[in-house]
Amino acid sequence: MKNRRHYFVPGVVISMMALVFAGFACAAETEIVEVEKIVTEIVEKEVIKEIPKEIVVESIKEVVKEVPKEVVVETVKEVVKEVPVEKIVEKVVTEVVEVEKEVVKTKEVVVVATPTPTDDRFYMKTLDAFPKRGGTLYLGAHGPPAMFDIYASVTIANAGSMTTMYDQLIRRDPRTSTVPIIPDLAYAWEISPDGTVYTFHIRDGVKFHDGTDLTSADIKATYDRIVFPKEGLVSNRQVFLKDVSKIAAPDDQTVVFTLGRPKGTDVTLAAFASEWNHINAKATLDKYDGNLRKVDNQPGTGAYVYKSRDDDKWVQEANPNYWNENAPYVDRLEHIWFRAWTPENTAALIGGRTDWTMWLAPKDGRNIGDNPGISQGRMHSFTVAGMNFNTEKEGDVGKFLSDKRVRRAMMLAMDAPVIVDMLKDINGLMWGGFFVAGTPYALTQSELQSVPGLRSPTAEDMAEAKQLLADAGYPDGAGSPSLDFITRETPDQRLMMPAVQAMMASIGIQGEIRIADASGYIEDMQFGKFDVGFSASKSLAGDPGDYFKNMYGVCAGDVATGKLCDNNHSFWRHQEFNDILNAMDAEVDMTKRLAYAAELRTILLDEAPLAPTMNSEVVYWGWSDNLKGMMPDDSDFYTWYELHKWDNVWLNR
Repeated sequence: MKNRRHYFVPGVVISMMALVFAGFACAAETEIVEVEKIVTEIVEKEVIKEIPKEIVVESIKEVVKEVPKEVVVETVKEVVKEVPVEKIVEKVVTEVVEVEKEVVKTKEVVVVATPTPTDDRFYMKTLDAFPKRGGTLYLGAHGPPAMFDIYASVTIANAGSMTTMYDQLIRRDPRTSTVPIIPDLAYAWEISPDGTVYTFHIRDGVKFHDGTDLTSADIKATYDRIVFPKEGLVSNRQVFLKDVSKIAAPDDQTVVFTLGRPKGTDVTLAAFASEWNHINAKATLDKYDGNLRKVDNQPGTGAYVYKSRDDDKWVQEANPNYWNENAPYVDRLEHIWFRAWTPENTAALIGGRTDWTMWLAPKDGRNIGDNPGISQGRMHSFTVAGMNFNTEKEGDVGKFLSDKRVRRAMMLAMDAPVIVDMLKDINGLMWGGFFVAGTPYALTQSELQSVPGLRSPTAEDMAEAKQLLADAGYPDGAGSPSLDFITRETPDQRLMMPAVQAMMASIGIQGEIRIADASGYIEDMQFGKFDVGFSASKSLAGDPGDYFKNMYGVCAGDVATGKLCDNNHSFWRHQEFNDILNAMDAEVDMTKRLAYAAELRTILLDEAPLAPTMNSEVVYWGWSDNLKGMMPDDSDFYTWYELHKWDNVWLNR
């Protein structure tokens, strides 16, 4: 509507005008005014398109229709004019023609056919419409690894650089922050109605890097190594598949897993989808009797093949015979060794030496995306960790640490909240006691402050710790052996272990710090070559049934003499604890599960097989904007150090 101006006109002028227009007293004037009225109507139309290989973004199509609509509005306006003889009434009729413009927006929603267990057409590809091929991708890698048996490893030094050469049975989708489970070597699977039988159908035409064909026998041999390791072999993923009782390969393209009891399908499929489950050839596993520690060039079926490895980097090249014709897009990978959480790691990314890195120090990683040309993401992992006390050590150390009074005293002297705060700018940790912080099982921060052994020690806690030592025969630590505090070379542990050493000294317990490399450290922990050492247990779904079992449980046989789970680095055996944990694992009612969790916490506080120091971890990723095909910038996602296959990315340079 245009603006209208209003004027004041003197009475004399009005009289003169009245005489001029006297002859038109009865005449009517018509003014035509167009008023445009916009009416918007949203019409949603859903179009289902089967697009199994890619995700199509939502498109909006706007259709504008002009619908003329005439509306006549009569406006009567009386104007009284003073004349000597008569009163003149001027009637002005204004005709308003209203044009109604109807805007119809048609919203076309493209629904993507998400790959399902029965979709044998799914092949990984980038979501970008016009990807480039070729180039070298430079990856900031934590390493080098000290050994090469992925099944015995819990360090990214192995998984980060080796996973590119292997495929899995099923996998996580790295293109989206929800990381859903999708097909890999298995293109389809079925689960029996009672949840105890999982049948996987394997792609044909897949070849190992040495040219031999992949069959279900290779899948079975790999999972036999994971689920039923031979004596003397370590399997750190066994605990996630502990309910598997039988593995069969009825034909070359079918593998069947039978569970001893029903278990949640989400948890079970997450275990099968772990990227750490590298599918190896049966011939390779047979040749080395399952021990791959010294075999760095195990032929896999993955998108990249081994080229070279030295003290600076590990180089791999595109597999020319890869079964997925879409991938890889990159010709060459270079994994360049950097220490986690170091300034050098950050500088390499910002300076363009690397295209991607993880393990950025939180002080750098929180806002790494503020740097020009860099994107960021945050990996969240369900992690619990603590200082393990080796209860099976021989000699004086064994006698000392096998006494639960000594261990309880050490737990009381440990100040975990201070450790978490001390490391806040080195790695992203949280504190929840024995359970993963933020889950229903964990105590709140206010609750933790009331629990001796989980709070910052008070004067009363320290007095109790010293009394326990005295009761055990070590007043003020007198007569206690000097302990071997093993630690890794990473910045967090280099800072943490001296603090732990000082905390123990405050109650009279002395020891020396020994630094080991990443993989060598894990090996010493697994075989008991330490007195006190830090270790962590991961979960694929945040369920205590797996991370507690792995950290405190027995994985095979009876509790007294059976095989300890491979992350039970305290070598602790406790019948009641295992019985409650097994009951909790089989329970689906959350109220009952929480009651079991409280019982487990009580036992751990009394027995103190370890002193918890942290749980829940945030790992900061950063990558160059030239690296395409990644999940959206500033994403948060939940995995256990996964998404390292690099078959979905390409370089825009």
